[in-house]
Amino acid sequence: MMIVIDANAVISALLKNGKSRQIIVSGKFTFVAPDYISEEVHKHKKEIAERAGISEGEVELLTILLFRRIMIVPSSEYKDKLAQAVRLMKDNLKDVPYTACYLALKCEGIWTNDTGFDGIYGIKVFRTGELMRLL
Repeated sequence: MMIVIDANAVISALLKNGKSRQIIVSGKFTFVAPDYISEEVHKHKKEIAERAGISEGEVELLTILLFRRIMIVPSSEYKDKLAQAVRLMKDNLKDVPYTACYLALKCEGIWTNDTGFDGIYGIKVFRTGELMRLL
């Protein structure tokens, strides 16, 4: 099952060794993400380190380990779906790359805890609890 993973799921996995991390490393799902995810996670590195009580170097190492389980998709592979994604996500433009990636790769869904995806016709959203039940 191929699922687009949103940055908030990765950040959750970086903050603690809990459900999100367990899901990512389980090997049960194929996770993909737009290349934009690297930038989004990196800009929160200092905050993640402070909240998790670890160094920024440890956050970087953990990020590398988690990203080994996530296929990073270059924008060239989803750029043709950006206009459609903008129309769908008009109230949540920061998630356009994730939506475009979902559309381009015909994924099963998007794993996010962001309510900005709620009620968007044609997009299957997975929450953490639902993925835990599928493990």
